[in-house]
Amino acid sequence: MTTQARMKFAIDDGSTNVKISWIENGTLKTVVSPNSFRKDWKSAALLRGQKVFNYTIGTTKYTYDATSDKALSTTHIEYQYDDLNLLAVHHALLQSGLEPCEVDVVVTLPITQFYNPDDCQRNEDKIEAKRRNLMREISLNKGELFKIVGVEVMPESLPAALSHLLNSETSEFTRSLVVDCGGTTLDMGVIVGEFDDVSAIYGNNEIGVAMVTDAIRKALASADSDSSYLVANELIKRRHDMAFVRSVVNDETRIPDILQRIETKIRELGDQVAYEAKKFAKNPNRVYLVGGGATLVEDAIREAYSTLGDRIITIDNPQSALSREICLYHSESGADALAEPLMLEVEENE
Repeated sequence: MTTQARMKFAIDDGSTNVKISWIENGTLKTVVSPNSFRKDWKSAALLRGQKVFNYTIGTTKYTYDATSDKALSTTHIEYQYDDLNLLAVHHALLQSGLEPCEVDVVVTLPITQFYNPDDCQRNEDKIEAKRRNLMREISLNKGELFKIVGVEVMPESLPAALSHLLNSETSEFTRSLVVDCGGTTLDMGVIVGEFDDVSAIYGNNEIGVAMVTDAIRKALASADSDSSYLVANELIKRRHDMAFVRSVVNDETRIPDILQRIETKIRELGDQVAYEAKKFAKNPNRVYLVGGGATLVEDAIREAYSTLGDRIITIDNPQSALSREICLYHSESGADALAEPLMLEVEENE
């Protein structure tokens, strides 16, 4: 009798969204699941087919609530080791559409948490804290959850560029800068050759898309439109879709101010990321942009490294690049096909 191997999920469990990838019948699939949880439970849905996700951890009740202005903040580094991280990972697993079962997961930590800043060695205490957190008990009211039986932890950022580096014409002396602008952190690393060596790493817990999100939440509140972090992030992404903008802003006279505020904060974020990048790696041979903020900072990075031209590459679907690459790296059989990432977003009628 042969024992069937457990499914393995690669999970980039970021503070704003959880990106989860797995291989199903030879196809690499990815789901991007936003984080938006509040305390206490929701009442049952009125519409058929609409699911309610009410969770319990210990004695505390939580629910997934996409639009509530009471949504708990996940844009802080402690998120990596607390209830909200456990909630986010289990909620993302349920979005896979697969039947709950025993699974192994490979999750991530920001570079500044995964490595000791003084000697660039693995921070085993924080890696173990992350692993233990995800092994804790959690339950879903009127539902079944996946059972996490094995947890591996990898660093964020650098693996996201793995396929690009292996398929590029690099010499053993090529220095590639990977810039990962996420929700809460800015992580960077310099890779030598085709991942022959990692020559330097950098992490900043103060720079991330949350700089834009927090400002936009305040702007929305001043327009009588208090919102969740998820809605604010969605507005940043869909700021050119006026139908969506009007659906989330109650005082329409404030729309021009809010849109201007978004553009101003995006420029500020880009300027900060570009400044830190140049300070960290003055003249790399290539630059790879990954993470949820990649498209927001791309113009600033291109301006900072103007001589590189097309050697500055924003990786396709940069937000979910890390989970896809980790999934392929840990897969024994590889993938025959690549499905477009499924983005779980805010519906206009919520």
